[in-house]
Amino acid sequence: MIFLFMTDNFYTEFLTLICFLLFLITSFININNKESINRLIYLSNLLFFSIVNFLYYNYISSINTSYLGQVTSLLLAVLLFSYFVISILYFEFIRLRLVFIPFFIVLVLFKYLTFLDHGSSESTLSLFKNKYLLFHIFSSLFAYSVLTISAISSFSVYIKSRFLKRIKFNSILINFLPSLHQSEILTIRFLYLTMFFLFSSIISGLIFHLAQYETFYSFFNYKVSLSIFSFFLIILFLIYRMIRGCSSFTTFKLVLLSYLFINIAYFGIKILEI
Repeated sequence: MIFLFMTDNFYTEFLTLICFLLFLITSFININNKESINRLIYLSNLLFFSIVNFLYYNYISSINTSYLGQVTSLLLAVLLFSYFVISILYFEFIRLRLVFIPFFIVLVLFKYLTFLDHGSSESTLSLFKNKYLLFHIFSSLFAYSVLTISAISSFSVYIKSRFLKRIKFNSILINFLPSLHQSEILTIRFLYLTMFFLFSSIISGLIFHLAQYETFYSFFNYKVSLSIFSFFLIILFLIYRMIRGCSSFTTFKLVLLSYLFINIAYFGIKILEI
């Protein structure tokens, strides 16, 4: 069955793989300023790759693929498009592109691994017919995407601050990572966005659950509980930071912890079910 699926969709999979490799290659080009032609090439390729992934999701949602595979494909498309928009708004953010590469590689590999789970596509397609659940799905995807960006931005702050005094690393860090100040600003802004999308996801999920079952019973499962925990963890951290302030390392640990909980909530149990 797996071999048949790979055979029937060989050209589609091959096209997405070629687009991803092209995206990886353009990530290594030198981008020094906003007017650089290399910046235009990179952003164009990033937009093209995100569109390809949206089309890829639209294609696999019409065939018999797993729920987790479809959600992962949609997540990749949403994350790429979010990354594209933010890169246009913040030039410094483009300098995080090399830090993003390992994450994109893992996500693409995970996307292919999820096709080992042979779920029915009919149940997945029906999910998008309800406006509350549709809003819940996209707010969840944006929450995960923005928190991913915040985690990577925070990681760049940690790396740059850790090796700032090591002269042999200075040129590499200056050329390929944003400034410490700019990275910290991006990290905190994305945490606020994460808080907004997480809250929207929880509320819309609650509204959908009440409309479907007319009771709170079974709403607070592991996914909702971990999402709520991450939401309050981010709120408490932002309040503490405004009152007392905190180091870049503390911020990195908090963001990493929140990111861990969200990954367990979104993917952890589903992976064990494959």
